[in-house]
Amino acid sequence: MQRIYLDWNASEPLSRHASSAMIQSLKQYGNPSSIHFEGREARNALESARDKIAEIVGLSSRHSLVFTSGATEAASMVLHSRFFECAPIEHDCVTVWSNPHLSVSKFGHVTVDSPGESSLQIANSETGIIQDVPEGILFTDAVQAFGKVRTDFSDISYEFAAISSHKIGGPKGVGALLVNDRATIAPLIRGGGQETGNRSGTECLTNIIGFAAAAEYRSAEIKSGLDSEIRKRRDYLEKLLREVSDSTIIIGASVNRLPNTSYFLTPGWRGDLQVAGLDLRGFSVSSGMACSNGKKDKGRAVVSMGYSKELSNCGIRVSIGSSTTTEDLERFVEAWSLQLDEWKRKAA
Repeated sequence: MQRIYLDWNASEPLSRHASSAMIQSLKQYGNPSSIHFEGREARNALESARDKIAEIVGLSSRHSLVFTSGATEAASMVLHSRFFECAPIEHDCVTVWSNPHLSVSKFGHVTVDSPGESSLQIANSETGIIQDVPEGILFTDAVQAFGKVRTDFSDISYEFAAISSHKIGGPKGVGALLVNDRATIAPLIRGGGQETGNRSGTECLTNIIGFAAAAEYRSAEIKSGLDSEIRKRRDYLEKLLREVSDSTIIIGASVNRLPNTSYFLTPGWRGDLQVAGLDLRGFSVSSGMACSNGKKDKGRAVVSMGYSKELSNCGIRVSIGSSTTTEDLERFVEAWSLQLDEWKRKAA
């Protein structure tokens, strides 16, 4: 059975460009903090990767980019020492540091009264709904938006932002914190003073080089119209879903969303059962963000939009990528439709 992967928001397959760059980087065994030839060679590779990513995201200075182990660490670096407000739709790495209470409209949009004391994601990982990030926001989780839509951080007035490698075809275990030139960080990890004192510890050079290669290739893909092509496929998927079930609710269908994300609810049909059944049929989808699996507050994004907790348990997310074909989506809908018929027969 040939499996079809439809969970790109959880993690993308490692791109061949990132893989190739990482394999080549293994020859650079020096420590980037050493001053001898091998160390300087590693440092040059590290800073070249930093320059490349900084240019892609639109930073004015490469020193405004701090490499981390991922977006969770990047968020913690900023938020662990600050008072801030956020909404329930934020990722756990944000809500864990706050009492999420900002209001969310029925369309999934957040009202922010004090941007300088608030965190607001650019796009939600479950629903794909894109926010209008206000000027001067303290922190923005840009993980799902970066590499899926055209995102120029020079146009976003923020203090801090986080991006992640494995969401754009790079390796897991590396991300970056983007820092406004005027902002200061209270480091979580102290020691050798790497990353200009903001994040101590020897940098994971191989992963960082893979991150830069993935970012460079994805930037070229977006410029060539990849996001538009993927949106067409996503819209085709949702057209097929509507033809199969007129009771299924597609969340955020009327608002601006990530082009690759479709989150839909079928009343009465539990999402975890759909995910398990589809997995047996060779399809990888999810019932929400990967970090929420097994948690009681799964589906909190749609609950915050006014849907009942019971209905929120009936959702699944399909997130597609560059290699997803219309044939893949047709096969998915066929399998989902058969599973839906089985569920209806059992429920009758």
